[in-house]
Amino acid sequence: MSRKVNPTGLRVGVTKDWKSKWYAEDDQYGINLIEDDKIRRYLRKELKTSGLSVILIERSIKNIKITIRVARPGVVIGRRGTGLAKLREYLKEVTTADIDLQIEEIKNAETHARVVAQNVAMQLERRISSRRASNTVADKAIEQGAKGIKIQVSGTIYGPNSLAIRQLTTRGAVPTQTLRADIDYACVTASTRGGTIGVKVWVYKGEIVKEEQ
Repeated sequence: MSRKVNPTGLRVGVTKDWKSKWYAEDDQYGINLIEDDKIRRYLRKELKTSGLSVILIERSIKNIKITIRVARPGVVIGRRGTGLAKLREYLKEVTTADIDLQIEEIKNAETHARVVAQNVAMQLERRISSRRASNTVADKAIEQGAKGIKIQVSGTIYGPNSLAIRQLTTRGAVPTQTLRADIDYACVTASTRGGTIGVKVWVYKGEIVKEEQ
């Protein structure tokens, strides 16, 4: 089995669920797909400092429900709800459906792959050593209860005049080929002075055992 299989996509229908849930006919399918992509891109850009973990989208005939799970919901809501108002204004430009926007707080943010990846990317953009950033967040994840974590940083991490390399940091076990393993995966891009650097994170939280019916 190739290592390039997305750990989340591999487990959809086994231990993972879809992050977008809706049905559409052929003429509407492409429109909904583009709307979902615009919404996710915008939210990931605007809420990267809030500890964004997951964006869930559910559609009905005339409604769209967007659930945002973050580590710091106060940053998303903003003072007197100004943050939510800004998000709603953009969403109204993207879709004509009625919007139901919900913010949920996550616990143990250091064990969520996207939060970890975004944390590493932000440190790289502040010109902090990639090895130091990876080791710090990996240790925090293990302290918060993760069974294992793997962080891969790829690119010109030593400056614009260096060769592009791949740096790997691991703690514990990360069984990527075990379908029953609960592995959270995320990929984030850091924009540095030396170019773009890719950050991939795998967080192993244990095995999921389904009860026999």
